[in-house]
Order: sequence, then C-alpha cells, then structure tokens
Amino acid sequence: MADDMVIVKAPALKKMAVKRLVEGGLREPDAQTVAEVLIFADLRGVHSHGVLRVEHYAKRIQSGGINLDMKLKLAKLKPSVGLLDAQGGMGHLAAKYAMGEAIKIAGKQGVALVGVKNASHCGALAYYAQMAIDAKMMAMVCVNTDKCMAPFGGKGSFFGTNPFAFGFPGKKDAILLDMATSEVAFGKVLHAREKNIKIPDNWGVDEEGRKCSDPHKVVSVVPFGGPKGYGIAVMVEALTGLMIGGVFGPHLTLMYGDYGKQRNLSNFFFVVDPSVFGAGPSYLAVAQKMIDELHAHPTAPGVEKVLIPGEIEYRNMARYKKEGIPVPQSVYQFLSA
Repeated sequence: MADDMVIVKAPALKKMAVKRLVEGGLREPDAQTVAEVLIFADLRGVHSHGVLRVEHYAKRIQSGGINLDMKLKLAKLKPSVGLLDAQGGMGHLAAKYAMGEAIKIAGKQGVALVGVKNASHCGALAYYAQMAIDAKMMAMVCVNTDKCMAPFGGKGSFFGTNPFAFGFPGKKDAILLDMATSEVAFGKVLHAREKNIKIPDNWGVDEEGRKCSDPHKVVSVVPFGGPKGYGIAVMVEALTGLMIGGVFGPHLTLMYGDYGKQRNLSNFFFVVDPSVFGAGPSYLAVAQKMIDELHAHPTAPGVEKVLIPGEIEYRNMARYKKEGIPVPQSVYQFLSA
C-alpha cells in the first residue's frame, strides 16, 4: 500500500528542509541553497531528487562524510577553462558556484568549460542548466555517480546512472532535458521504496541479474536503450571521472554506505553564449520558431500535442507552485519532527 501523501506549499516545505539541514550541521546560508535545489526538483515533479534526500544528507553530515568548511575558489586554467575543488563539501554549493562562474566566463569569452572534482551529490542537474537558460545561454551539465548500473551485457553494477542535463532558451519557452543514462535514476527506485509501490520490471535487476518489479530487491538499474544508453554513460564518465576527477565507476565513494568518507564525484559544466556565433538576439527567435513548429507538428493517433523536452516539468512547476507539492507521509514526518 502506498504512503499517504501530504500537500505542502513550496515556501513551507523549503523552511522545513532548511531547519532539518541546519539541525544536521549545515550553516543557514548553505542550507538555504541546498533546499532551493531540492525544492526546484520537487516543483518539477522529480521527487526522487527533492526533499526526500534531506534525511540522507543529514546522516552523511553527522557521520563526517561532508566537509562543512570548504572554501570555493575557481582555478583559471585557460581563459575559458576553470577547475574547482569542492573539497568534499556539499555538491549543491559547489555546482551552483561553478555554474555561476561558467556563465560569467561565457559572457566574456563566448564559451566556458568548468570542471568540479571531489564533490558530493549535487541534486537535479536541471537546476544548473536552468541558471544558464535564465542567462540566455546554452548549457550541458554532467556528473558521474557511484556504481548502481549494470553495463550492457554485464552482471552487477559498474557505472552510476551518470546523468546529464542540456538546456537552451527560446524567446518565450525553453528546452530543458535532464536524464539519467539508466532506464531511470536510482532515486526513482528509492522513491518507490519510500512509497512501497511496485516498479516496471525494465527499471532494474536483482542480485542474480533478473528483471525485477520489487524496488526493495533491485540492486542494479540498467542502461536506457541497451547499448545506446550504455555508450552515453561511458561518454559522461569520460567527461567527468576520467578527465576531471581521475576516479570512475567502482572506485567512487558510495552514496548509500561509507557515510563517514567524503565523496569524490566530478561535474562537467559547458556553457555557450549563442552571440559568440554572431546570432545575438536572433538566436532566441530562431529557437522559439523551432519550438513553435514542434508544438504545431502533426500528432500520432491518441496524442493531443507534441511536447518539447522539459515541458511536462515546467507544467508541473506551475501547478505545484499554485497547489502545493505532494510529499510522502514518512518524508513529511521526518521533516516536521
């Protein structure tokens, strides 16, 4: 039986998350930033990366696996290239800082590439891509994660879900794609565990490598699209762990386990100011024209309208801002205790 859901308005839910994070050991300003990223995910309907994570973060902080005194300073390697050592601190703080610096660099140089090493979980990548969209820029964001996905043709986990986000603005709307290279993010399995509901049997496999609909028995998720998703997972690992952090797949500190150890994840931030190609404001108009033509494209039987990547999440955000965010009873009880 699924947990009962509690509907909470975003400001109240953020306040609850901040309170628990501060109780866990974060400074108030840092807790505000982390909670902002989590609420952003919940508003988009991506609850696997929302306030569900607060309890885990608090546990890792209290176990000593988070550096609460990191000093963020970007090392400029080239005019358009920077590297940030997150020093084992909260990934949300490092990622937001890194994207902010990347946007500044792209504004001057036209393009920016910023890497982050020694980071912890940074939440939904869409939050950082949205920062670039708000600055009228294009962005790609990647992160490697600890092993929980079986490589195509293999048994047991090797890579993480290795997600990436890609976004660019139009004059009115925006494209925002945020996806794991697994069939689903492992957080969705955790969310199903939290709600105690079954999952589709193509999400993951049990310890024997068999398809499994019981989220409590899933030990590995699988790549989306078989070898295609597997190939993209390898690409993300190359852009992050191999190139930036020097640590990959099975060698990354576990998220659920090793709570007393600092994590060693890596982020890749690539930002482009479209005006570097001379397009200027006309870029936004052309991008919007493509979006409008997609919306007007003939639909297949039973389909009302062709949507753009991120459109469902933008609709969720508008609805949840008005009506409130659904939160599992158990998560609400932890936050409000």
